[in-house]
Amino acid sequence: MSSTSIDELSQILQQLLIEDANRLGRESGFIQRERKWTGASFAQSLVFGWQANPEASLEDLCQSASVCGVQISPQGLQERLNSSQANAFLYQLLLRGVTYLVQAQSERDDLLARFNGVYIQDSSKIELPSCLHTVWQGNQSAQATLKVHTVLDYQHGGFDLKLVSGRAHDCPLQTIALPSGSLRLADLGYFKVNVLEQLDTQKVWWVSRLPARAGIWEGEQVVHAANWLTRYAGEGVDEPVELTAQRLPCRLIAIPVPPQVARERRQRVLEAAKKRRRSQLKPETLALCDWTILVTNLPSEHFSPRDIVCLQRLRWQIELLFKLWKTELSMDHWRTQQPHQILSEIYAKLLLALIQHWVLLLGCWQLENRSLVKASRALRKNAFHLLAALPYLAQLTRALRLVFASLSRCVIAKRKARPATFQLLARAFP
Repeated sequence: MSSTSIDELSQILQQLLIEDANRLGRESGFIQRERKWTGASFAQSLVFGWQANPEASLEDLCQSASVCGVQISPQGLQERLNSSQANAFLYQLLLRGVTYLVQAQSERDDLLARFNGVYIQDSSKIELPSCLHTVWQGNQSAQATLKVHTVLDYQHGGFDLKLVSGRAHDCPLQTIALPSGSLRLADLGYFKVNVLEQLDTQKVWWVSRLPARAGIWEGEQVVHAANWLTRYAGEGVDEPVELTAQRLPCRLIAIPVPPQVARERRQRVLEAAKKRRRSQLKPETLALCDWTILVTNLPSEHFSPRDIVCLQRLRWQIELLFKLWKTELSMDHWRTQQPHQILSEIYAKLLLALIQHWVLLLGCWQLENRSLVKASRALRKNAFHLLAALPYLAQLTRALRLVFASLSRCVIAKRKARPATFQLLARAFP
């Protein structure tokens, strides 16, 4: 799998933020007459304005627009942002951006070298004003929630995303068509026996936590996992089992946790149960808090229980990506109460997250000890430089090379007390 070159990335940025933006601006009805604004200048002003300052005011965004050659007042900009046409344009441009393939070179010599890709799936929610419930409906009748479902290829850095209503369940959203020999990681919301059987057929490896509802086949019946584990009396478990009445063959790994961790888990389970209506908490569910339980189709001859735990921990990387979007790009924070302006900001910042990710892929993804937080902050300092260079291919390529030089310094140090993920993958602490 070849990586994207700097020249190719420059061309993709120009295609998306100039050619595609101008075309979609007209097709969406957002651009009627090209006087001040074009689709390109509007999208660029927002993306790089919020890149430079995620908390940018309207006046700050007007300064970004001036770099694009557009002079406009904050009131004029607000009128453009707070329109359904702007929402449609930015949403369509985001979907167009997702279609471009940008990926980094991956030559690993750690635990992940055994896989033909590592695909992590999860979703993150953005709570919206209730007046937007007809656009993105939440779980309650008058609640508005946008769910961003994401698939991250951790090895090569590429990712795909879908925008759906917050009430949509995670399981039907998941991507099943994965390469043979790859590893799939997902949270409990994506656990479905039929899906795991299909992954087995496709020769895709998987690791997952075991839901409390999933029983283990024993003899001629299904027993609760907590009852099945009583025979081990707090000892570590690594056994072949069959899950649920569908008898999915897999490997179960159970590791007892310290008493303090178990108490904290029980407290969280009890608090969550209080919030659910018509839900009765079973004693067996509380008993499972004493264990970390994982199921997988990875063979015990090649992957130890410690390897499996390390791989499952890798799922946290997509949570860190969501955290990066929300803390460093202020994805779920805005300075207005105008509903269409809020949607415009969210769509533009999701587009920014995509473009920023492309730059980080080529700039520092090859570093196993990379710090995406440091890289995001370093990139922020170069936002207007990239904006000014965007129309000129040679200048944009040179600007990206300079940015990449600074991103190569964005790393995290090794830790003894709490080893980082790259240390665990390299088995630095055998």
